Amino acid sequence: MTRFIQEWKHQLSGYSRNIRLFLWFNFLWNTGLGIFTLDYNLYIKALGYSQTMVGDIVAMTTLAAAIILVPAGLMNDKFGSKRIVSIGIFLVVAALIARSVITAEHGLLVSAFMTGLSFAFVSVPLLPFMTENSSPDQRVHLFSFNLALVMGASVIGSVLGGLLSDMFHLWGGLSEVLSLRITLLLGIGIAALGSVPVLLFESAGKEKETSRTEFAWRTVWKNHKSSMQVIFLFAVLGLMSSIAGGMLVPYLNVYFADRFHSSTTAIGIIVSLGQGATAIAYLIGPLIVRRLGETKSLMVLQLSSIPFMLITAYSMNFYLASAGYLFRQALMNAATPFWNSIKMNLVHRSLRGLASSTGEAVFNLGWFLAAPVSTGLVARYGSYYGYAYAFTVTAVVYTLIAVMFYFFFSKDRFKPPEDSLPATK
Repeated sequence: MTRFIQEWKHQLSGYSRNIRLFLWFNFLWNTGLGIFTLDYNLYIKALGYSQTMVGDIVAMTTLAAAIILVPAGLMNDKFGSKRIVSIGIFLVVAALIARSVITAEHGLLVSAFMTGLSFAFVSVPLLPFMTENSSPDQRVHLFSFNLALVMGASVIGSVLGGLLSDMFHLWGGLSEVLSLRITLLLGIGIAALGSVPVLLFESAGKEKETSRTEFAWRTVWKNHKSSMQVIFLFAVLGLMSSIAGGMLVPYLNVYFADRFHSSTTAIGIIVSLGQGATAIAYLIGPLIVRRLGETKSLMVLQLSSIPFMLITAYSMNFYLASAGYLFRQALMNAATPFWNSIKMNLVHRSLRGLASSTGEAVFNLGWFLAAPVSTGLVARYGSYYGYAYAFTVTAVVYTLIAVMFYFFFSKDRFKPPEDSLPATK
């Protein structure tokens, strides 16, 4: 335990000013989004819309993101992270406010589409920014700590989202719709505070250098063939993963409401516990990497999560299903830092924005493709078999992805194109 604490203390003390500001941004941003994410699907149901409408909104959001993400990545490589993220935060806040006050079906779909477009400008620069402002020996820990922080912030947001909406509705006497709407707007306000640390970012030297580089596909393929191959493989595996995840992840809060008739507070606690367990797994992740290596650790963690996913899929016991959900969340998501670290280390710095945006694009494309399938299964087969079938398909695909990833990246087929310079404090 002492070694674990000393290792993390050493890592945290070595982070640059930009990284520390970035971590503050991510905490505020994800606390606000945690509130919004927990309550929004419930808000749609409270407006009287069916489960199919929830799927349509997810589909519109992810379709828009899939369309804009690669251009957003190229813009990040050209103009730099600070400018792109600042613009993105303003656009996201405006879109989320619209989603919280509009009730007409057409308006909900349009505002969801606008949210998908705007979120791209916040999500794409994050991995390149962390990579450019850290050294190679910091990245696994940094990516792990950042995701643990995101989970911790989401825990706070989920708990607040459930408690506040129930407080306004049950104790304050407000209607369910109004209580959820007020909670959504409070979450948006907290997320907007994340713009303060972003405005304090300093442009790194490598970012300035990269921003002057013109992107030409033919030249890039000639000079960085290995990097482009890595981007392609991650895109294929990422698309498979997002299609599988899109079958269940966006609807987990609704799953507990449909199958077990859980209250908003109970759902908030379950989701927050899952995020808390994931945060702990992120912090322990670097210890697993030290023993097994990044690639093998990713495969082991993903395969270990499959039995717990199937427990959630087929259980009719609330506590057993919740436990399966918690372990599945922790084990599957704990592998994400290794996925990101391997990708960023194997891609040339001038292509990291493209690599990040391609990954985000296929993620959203996969959710867009999966949304009507998942909601269709629930609509046709009900809250038991519909979710059971969706979870089972996801388990099979995740197993295939883990095996394929180990095959492609376990034998050092790709080498890091260069060593990054240490981050300046």
